[in-house]
Amino acid sequence: MEGETIRHVEEWGRPRTVVLLTLLLLAALWTVVVVSVVVARHDSLAATGRRLQQLTHAIEEQTRQQFRLIDTVLVASELWLQAQPARSPDSDPAVRQLLDRLRASSGKFFDVQLRPADSRSIPVPDRQTPWAADPVGSDRPTEVFGLSIGQPIADPATGRVDLPVARAPSDPGANAQQVMAMVDLEMLSRSYEAERPRPDGVIIALLSLEGTVLAQAGDDWQRAHSLAGGPLFGLHLPHQRRAFVVLGADGGEHPRLLASYSALPDLPLVVVVSEDYETALAGWKRQSLWTILLALGMTIPLTVVAWRSLRLLRRLAEDRTQMRQLAISDQLTGVSSRQHFVAMLGDELMRRQNRPLPLAVMLLDIDFFRRINDGYGHAVGDQVLRAVAQAAKRALRQRDLLARFGGGQFAVLLPDTEIAEALLVANRIRAQIGEIAIPTENGTVRFSISVGASESTAADGSTDELLRRAAQALQSAAAAGHDRVVAG
Repeated sequence: MEGETIRHVEEWGRPRTVVLLTLLLLAALWTVVVVSVVVARHDSLAATGRRLQQLTHAIEEQTRQQFRLIDTVLVASELWLQAQPARSPDSDPAVRQLLDRLRASSGKFFDVQLRPADSRSIPVPDRQTPWAADPVGSDRPTEVFGLSIGQPIADPATGRVDLPVARAPSDPGANAQQVMAMVDLEMLSRSYEAERPRPDGVIIALLSLEGTVLAQAGDDWQRAHSLAGGPLFGLHLPHQRRAFVVLGADGGEHPRLLASYSALPDLPLVVVVSEDYETALAGWKRQSLWTILLALGMTIPLTVVAWRSLRLLRRLAEDRTQMRQLAISDQLTGVSSRQHFVAMLGDELMRRQNRPLPLAVMLLDIDFFRRINDGYGHAVGDQVLRAVAQAAKRALRQRDLLARFGGGQFAVLLPDTEIAEALLVANRIRAQIGEIAIPTENGTVRFSISVGASESTAADGSTDELLRRAAQALQSAAAAGHDRVVAG
């Protein structure tokens, strides 16, 4: 159970796993960030649309009330004029007082004048409203004021700009005079300014159906005048009487705006409430910036932690590899250790329980190795050990295993090898070692080895029995005078 737990921990601690988990976590984090930013932008645009549409409805109702009042004043004036055809409303104090009270209730944004019926200040309508043919659909209410609105007239002396408004006379041939209301467009703009939210950014404009800007609240006059030649009148208004649209999204010459518009159903007027696209999304941009900065604030430490963890895991893997290498090899000679040799020998014996294949083991011992250490020093003794290991490896196959058992003793594992072939290998190793000469300050060191070899049998129940026979053969070789090979 403990070994399985360690294995799972090692799997989770692999560098590839750490990198994959970090990338998945970062991908999930930035997916949430992108989705939240997109959703927040959509919500911001929707909230702006609702706000502009509410303001459009309020301005539309205010404008209708103002022109309804004008219609009432014009009707009252016309009735008085019919009753007193030879007099002017200005000469009757009662009528003048009534008109003044009506004007005052509207904020004094219009005057009532009496002009000749053939005056060309505005076109005199007949009893059919000139805008009865609905340019934006057939859902317009049947109620119409019967008002005719002319083009703005500027007074060169005062600089005042008025909008002439008149009613069609009930009896065109009865009077040579016509009652007309002159709407002060500056006062009308001020009434819109009072409704405009603060801070600046929202523009309220009243336009004619031809696109003429009649009144405006806001400092950006260019924006309002760009509406007439833009897609609002050419693309949107002919198909929808009221809507919330994005203007200038095609990147043309007109500014990019969020606009709510409404064509008044009983007047040839259009109310437009607009806001600069970038200004409307300023709050969303700030929120998105903070969201991205927060995500970066999480991404950078997470990346640093993952990178440091990756370095640590690599270092641990290197240390683990070194520890494993130290556990299975001899540091001095680089060959296998005794523990690793015994483990591999046990595995070979287990495999041969069902498949009777030959297996040979040899024990090599440097003759009089203690004398070399004592006479020439341990440094020379180490050179002797390395020389023996190199010579033995040159005489072995790739699949053979050479190990140091300790002191001057080595062991060789020869899979699929019978004892006769093992003896040939042993003599080849012994001959190569006999040619080794190590020069020292005290002379040249020459040495020999004794070898004991043994082959596994079906009766071998463990590695100890096979190694014991090889050790006995090695002792026999030493007893016979060293520098020889003996099979056991």
